[in-house]
Amino acid sequence: MLENSKVVYLFCLAVALVVPSCRQVVEAVNMKQLAPQVVECGMQPGNWYEYMPVYAPYFCLKTRYAIVYHDAEMQLGYWRALHPEPPHRVLLEGRGNALIIHRSFVWDGMSFGKTVPEELLPSLLHDALYYARQGNAPFSRREADTVFLRACKVRKCKGAYTAYLSVRALGGFFGTPPGGQPPLIELTTPETEPAPLEADAAS
Repeated sequence: MLENSKVVYLFCLAVALVVPSCRQVVEAVNMKQLAPQVVECGMQPGNWYEYMPVYAPYFCLKTRYAIVYHDAEMQLGYWRALHPEPPHRVLLEGRGNALIIHRSFVWDGMSFGKTVPEELLPSLLHDALYYARQGNAPFSRREADTVFLRACKVRKCKGAYTAYLSVRALGGFFGTPPGGQPPLIELTTPETEPAPLEADAAS
């Protein structure tokens, strides 16, 4: 029996050939969920992320600390993603083979089906990179999807390739959340100092 993510992927792939807006189809059939362990950990004060049930099922997770993620194969360029509204605090930073996700970044777990603990960081990375791309950060969607795949493989996520194929096929439909504002992108250089972190970074 196919997993939920496989069913959604195959269904939407078929429908995308005849329906102009595959996003509407996915939103109609997709039942996003968080595994009980994800919710339980997110309600513990010392954990690295916070569960926000009032916003479930969308954007119901928020980082409590800054996350610094290194991947020797990443090619993100050098940039900062700033909040679109004043005071324009720094949300994300790309530094070549490192991504800095500053405190209080919100995301919604995996795009399809149920998010389990090992999928939290890959989904966070993917959502953060897609958000940066909304402001035209200097890397490709393929790069963001490949970072997601590698993170899934490192954490031994089940169905990693299925999830990767899903975002490759359908990720373009989800570039901008309804009503969302893209970040302001500020290009930097390797010599640019990272923005100060609001709390100790977790890596």
